[in-house]
Parts: sequence; structure tokens; C-alpha cells
Amino acid sequence: MGWNAGAAAGAAGATRRFLLQPGLPVVPRDRPMMDPWRWRRVASVFLVYLGYAASDMVALHDNPLVIAYGAVLLVVFSAVYLITVPLVAFLGRREYLWPALLGMVACIAAYVPVVGGGGLVMTVYLSVALVLLARPIVSIPLVLAIAAVDTWLPQHVDWWQAHGAQWSLSAPVLLAALTMYGVRAGARSQAELSRAHQEIERLAKEQERLRIARDLHDLLGHALTTITVKAELASKLADRDPARAADEMAQVAALGRQGLADVRATVAGYREVSLVTELAAARQVLAAAGIRAELPASVEEVPGQLRELFGWVVREGVTNAVRHSGAHHLRITLGGACADSDDAGSGSAGSGIGGGIGSDGIELVDDGRGPAPVNGAAGAVAGSPGGAGLRGLAERVAAAGGRLETGPASPSAASPGFRLRVVVPSDQEATLPAVSPVVAPGVAPAPALPANTAQAAVGGASGPSR
Repeated sequence: MGWNAGAAAGAAGATRRFLLQPGLPVVPRDRPMMDPWRWRRVASVFLVYLGYAASDMVALHDNPLVIAYGAVLLVVFSAVYLITVPLVAFLGRREYLWPALLGMVACIAAYVPVVGGGGLVMTVYLSVALVLLARPIVSIPLVLAIAAVDTWLPQHVDWWQAHGAQWSLSAPVLLAALTMYGVRAGARSQAELSRAHQEIERLAKEQERLRIARDLHDLLGHALTTITVKAELASKLADRDPARAADEMAQVAALGRQGLADVRATVAGYREVSLVTELAAARQVLAAAGIRAELPASVEEVPGQLRELFGWVVREGVTNAVRHSGAHHLRITLGGACADSDDAGSGSAGSGIGGGIGSDGIELVDDGRGPAPVNGAAGAVAGSPGGAGLRGLAERVAAAGGRLETGPASPSAASPGFRLRVVVPSDQEATLPAVSPVVAPGVAPAPALPANTAQAAVGGASGPSR
């Protein structure tokens, strides 16, 4: 008996592994297609079609016991469908596979002969469960068999009073199955994308760990070796040559201070953000998120002192686009590529910053939902609405004497998008000396040019260099 029980359990396990789809991983609630609770809420709406079976039952029977019997079966069927199916399909709870399938089949088999053929509407939900729970090699033949039974059975039941093929029953079965095949494919794509994100994050951490280990070895290996040798030498010379021993210990102290300075400089370098690195990371992150990216091919036109700031802008803008925007496309432009922006000439008076971005600016534009505008004047500490990331970025921009602008990219569009722009006055514009015109005797001097105009005039002149 023990052997028979073990063999039966093994056969049941093998059958379950053959039938069952590979379990999908648990995912956050921002993935509605794969969240069991969201799936239950959507599926419960479609259970309204069981009302056809209930109305058919009331029309065919006057016996309250039969009506109560049918109502209980409909409730049990709905509970099995809503509770057990997502547990197996989305959480990988394999122990609920047979209760889900056999429970639904038992409800249909107990309902149709006693209450009426309207109960065949439950086969639509059975086909959905089969697609979600079973492999295609199993679910496709079973769904076709269910559709065939729904077409054939009404013609061979005396009290059904149906003539010809009943496509009104089989067509919904096939349509529901095809729909769920698409849902399952989308769920698998999202699961694979989630795993890809995790793998990218793991590889990035591993690369960073290796880089830190390599840098620390290169920095401290030589210094610590030298310190060890000199300390041992000083200990040996302490009695024989105290002066030289003291000199060696002074060198050890100097090496220690230098090593500490090198470590601090290296750690500070880890906290720095590079525009080139952030653009490369943005390309990978946006591709993984399914957002088409247009990125600048070069950062040569950006002054070196602004590249770290612009790196922070790219990091914050890309993070917001991936997390919050729902965008399909994002464009990043630098410097002169943005000079012809649609709001050129809108710079704040007295800020020293023109509306066009010019050579010292960066702009990120996506086609997503678009949050509320956040604007910070040049030199002002950001106190505008928005996330902590934008407030921190506004503080960085203000510290550099620049201006941060956010708002919808296309306010009149259905998806207004989001525009993040940072403008910083260029060094030439900020430090340009006043131009003293040469005036001939007896001629009134010309009025002084504004700073922007003077800069343009000097830049276009062909005279001797300054």
C-alpha cells in the first residue's frame, strides 16, 4: 500500500509539473498585469456574464431548492476562479493547481444537468484558467475540446430546444482563450524585464566593488608596504642610530598622511558624477525601461566645470522619466542644439541668462504624463513644489548661479510630456569686461552695448585677440 501511495503521489507530481506553467515571480503592484489582486478586481467585473446562467435558471425552474442549488454552485465556481487561479498563475502556488481545475470542472458538471444549459457560460472562465495554468501543449487541445462540446452538446439534449451549431457558446470560449494568451505573453515579458533590471543592478554593484578593490589596492598597496619596511628599519636603528631612526619615523608619518589624503581624494572621486558616465548609464536604463532615447553624441561643447552638474541633471531627469512619466521617448540636448527652443527669449530679466540655452545648458524632454511646473530663478534656493530630487537639483543649479525650469513640454497635447531645463551663464558672459569704443575727435561716443550684445560683437570681430 505504501508503494502504491508513493507511486500515485509521484505520478500526480509528474502530471502537475507537465500541466503547470512555470510560476511567475512576485512583482510590485505597479505591474497591474501580473499583480494577483489587480487581476482579481478585473476578473470579478467579467463575472457579470454568470448572470446569464442565473437568469436562465430562474426562467426554467420554479422549485426554490433547484434555484438555491444552482446559486450555490455559481458562488462556489466564482470563489474558486477568483481565489485559486491567480495563486497558481502569478504566485507559483502549485498546490492549488488541482483544486482550481477540478473545482471548476465539478461545478460545471454538477450545474448543467440539473439546472440547465445556461451553465455552459462557465466554460469561458474554465478556458481562461486553462490558458493561465497549463502549458500550451495541454491548454490548446483542451480549449478546442471545450469549444467543440459547447457547440455540439445543445443539439443532443432534448430539453435544450436548439438547432444547428451553437457558435454563441463556443466563440466566447475561443475569444477569451486568445485574449488570455496575450495577457500571459505580456506577463512573461514583464517578468523577464524585471529579471533583466535585477541583473543589471547586480552587475553594476559587482563592477563597482571590483573598481573600489582595485583602486584601494593601487593606492594603499605601495604606501603600506613602504611604511612597513621603514617602521621595521626604524625599530632596528632605534638603539644604534637614533637620529636615523627618528628620520625614518618622520618619513613613515609623512607616508601615512599622504596615504590618508589619497584615500580621501579617492572617496571624494566616488561621489563625483560624470556627464559622460551618466549619459552611458541613461542609455542602458532607458533601453531596459522600453523608452526610446535620443542622446547627444558628444559632450565636448559643455565646459568642464559644468559637466558634473549636468551629470546630476541627467541622473535626476532619467530617474523621473523611468519611475513616474510613463513616457515612450526621451530626448536630451546639450548647448547649441537647444538654442532654437520654442521658448527662446523667455529668460528672466536681470538674471543674465538668455532664453536660448546656448553653450551652457541642458534640456530633457519626454512624452509622458507631465507633472506640475517647478521653476527656480537664478541663484534662488528651490522651494517650489515637486519631489525631493528636483528640490535638491534646484539647489545645485542655484549654487552654480543657474536657473532650473520644469513643466509640460506640449501643454495642449493629450500627453503633455515633461521638460527639464537647466541654464547656467557662461564664463565669458559672466566675466566679459566692458568694451571701450574708440571715438574720433568731435564725435559723440556711441551708447554702451548690453553684455550679451557686446559678447556677440567681440566674438564676431576679426581684430587682434584679447
